Amino acid sequence: MAKCIHCGDDESVEIHEVYGYRDFLLDTCCESFHKDVVDFLNKDPKTAAKWLMGLSDGILLQMQQPKLRRVIDDGLGSLMLDWNLTLVPVEQRTAKEFVKRHHRHCPPPAGWRFGAGVSNGNGNLIGVIMVGRPVARTLNQNEILEVNRLCVRDDIPQGLVWNACSLLYGWASKQARQRGFKKIITYVLESESGTTLRAAGWVPELKTSGGSWNRKTRQRVDKTTTQPKIRWTAPWCQDQFTLQPENLGATA
Repeated sequence: MAKCIHCGDDESVEIHEVYGYRDFLLDTCCESFHKDVVDFLNKDPKTAAKWLMGLSDGILLQMQQPKLRRVIDDGLGSLMLDWNLTLVPVEQRTAKEFVKRHHRHCPPPAGWRFGAGVSNGNGNLIGVIMVGRPVARTLNQNEILEVNRLCVRDDIPQGLVWNACSLLYGWASKQARQRGFKKIITYVLESESGTTLRAAGWVPELKTSGGSWNRKTRQRVDKTTTQPKIRWTAPWCQDQFTLQPENLGATA
């Protein structure tokens, strides 16, 4: 058996305990070697998953979870199993309750055509997407869809929701096309990067001027932010164009 380069004892690592569906503890010969093992687990997830399966004598296989995606740090110094994301069906009521509890600055939308959720390993929702009619009255309500709300949990380690947003955006785009709509759009705050939209293949289309929805002829109470936003659309959509950086000042 090899000697540990840190403590000089025999290298030793074993799964000390597995509890719940995500958490486990490793027992190693010393703290420094424990750090080396953690770095290894995070560097090569596929190899790490196979290694863990063998190390645990099949205990992870007995948990009957989806395929292991990564091993992450929970931010508090403990390792955590990150399972492959799974799209799951959700009802409107469930999606609205999720948004009401977890969205940072917007309430649940009233409209609904379809939606979906995403889970990480145990069936519990970590994110939802709600697709409905366009909020702007000038847009064609029969040919265009809008992602009215996308929300992922921010009260769990963020490694667990990695790629969840782009997965949901990609699903919504595919659904809109299959259902015969000509376009699907969504809006994000100007201050947001849009990284998850780009990862799903969406493109920025125009910048709105922001402002209140309240008008003398149509009294409204603003329930969401009135900041300027960027409108994004899926790449297959008709009449879409890419908003170039020099055109970010264009408004609609």
